[in-house]
Amino acid sequence: MKRFLKPILFMLSACAVMLSCKKDKIAGSGSSSFTADDYTFNRATKNFAPAASIGGQLTSSAGIRFVYCYLIRANATDSLIYVTDNTADNPTNYTLNIPLSSFPVNNMSKATGVKIMAKQTDNSSIQGFIKITYFDPALPQLTNFPASITANLNGGNTAITGTITSNYGLKQVDIYDDSKVENTYELAGSLNDVNGAKTYTLNYAYKYRKAAQHIKVVATDIYNQTNETIINMPVDLAAFKPNFSNFAASITPNLTGATAITGSITSVTGLKRIDIYDDYQGAYVLVSSISNLNGSLNYTLNYNYTFRRRATNIKLIAFDTDDLQTEKVLPLNITYKTELYRDVFMNAQTTGTSTIFFVDNGTTKGNCDLNASESTMSFLFYGTGTGPAFYSPTNTTNVASNFKCNGSSWVIGNASNFRATRFRVLVPGSTGVDNIYAQYNAGSIDALDDAFFTANGIVAPTGSSARFDATAAATTSVFNTTNAYLIYLRIPDANGITYKNALIRAKEAISSAGTSTVKFDILVQK
Repeated sequence: MKRFLKPILFMLSACAVMLSCKKDKIAGSGSSSFTADDYTFNRATKNFAPAASIGGQLTSSAGIRFVYCYLIRANATDSLIYVTDNTADNPTNYTLNIPLSSFPVNNMSKATGVKIMAKQTDNSSIQGFIKITYFDPALPQLTNFPASITANLNGGNTAITGTITSNYGLKQVDIYDDSKVENTYELAGSLNDVNGAKTYTLNYAYKYRKAAQHIKVVATDIYNQTNETIINMPVDLAAFKPNFSNFAASITPNLTGATAITGSITSVTGLKRIDIYDDYQGAYVLVSSISNLNGSLNYTLNYNYTFRRRATNIKLIAFDTDDLQTEKVLPLNITYKTELYRDVFMNAQTTGTSTIFFVDNGTTKGNCDLNASESTMSFLFYGTGTGPAFYSPTNTTNVASNFKCNGSSWVIGNASNFRATRFRVLVPGSTGVDNIYAQYNAGSIDALDDAFFTANGIVAPTGSSARFDATAAATTSVFNTTNAYLIYLRIPDANGITYKNALIRAKEAISSAGTSTVKFDILVQK
């Protein structure tokens, strides 16, 4: 439909004198007009029809200087979306094209049109309007599909049936399954001959693919809109996955030599690879891969594992030729004399969400737990003007008011409950200290009893804090994260008689007064 808007001839002669001083007019002299088609915006394609860019034709008796375009939406104020920048020659006939990029295509549901304001060289105006209709096509619908089907596991067809409808016509139907990883779908087949059907009866002959547990049917309409349905396909996967047999329930590692890991692994389609992991870093780390299996249906594993301290489990993962996998965990029969807590994060009093450390379980708590933790906390983290520090609970009297919970300061309830934790930074340069650094970095320390420190000439810690400074020379009370990063702690037990020795390995620290942070590993005597 064409729209034709003529500017109103300006003013009656009786008003001419009164308005003679005004430059802007509703319309200039002569015949000026704007014509435009109606347009539809399609939500699915995010495009206009009948053309990708919308516009119209301006005819001006005086010449066009500028054209301003405003998007009109029922739920928003009018928005200036486009101003012409190619009217320097002041044409009398001008074709307006507003590019699609000028429109907020994800927010067009309430759009009704574009208001046009053209400024002519005589300062009069031409006004027009382009009507926009918002079109939100419905998705394809999938009905009469079963919730579950029984797969033919013997090479025959499994029928996938149901009805698909689309108000605007179908473009394609795709069938997926999750044969490799459950709920991760890969294409099993496509139907491209649906020919724009508005109703399509699907009867697809699906060939079962090993280990699939679900079918997904995806329908795509002519606007590339999709809808889907998932059909369960219960299958006992144990028959397909690699199988472990004749492995020991647990393994006693040889701490100084090779530890044999033996057993049988079978596969109905052949083995591709076996990965071997241990957890000496607190999470599983790949130790070795055996990949020259040549599709073996029955493989005897005989692997020599070199023990790594802190490991507690060996994990085997077997992959078949279709990448279907099975894993087996073999516990190591070993008892450590220490517990290692990794990547402990603490922040200082102003942030206050992790200011307290508990050596009994390697956890942290924040300012709001201070009162309830006075008898159980092992040490605190505090940010001073000279750098952040680990603090003994018995050294917090003068700074307690800076630990605030919801604006309220920590008021110490019973200081006699505090544990008198002591610190000593191990400064490299002596034989004993250098030996501890070497053993720690090699991961060979287990026992942290007094005899270990005495044998290395290290006296018991006596400091009530240990402060971080990245530039100052390290001392027994000043640490850094580059060379003097081990801190020897003695932490009293709850009974006040016995204690635990510990080693902090400072890994990261940021000094920013009350918002300082630190990350460390801590090895604690059991």
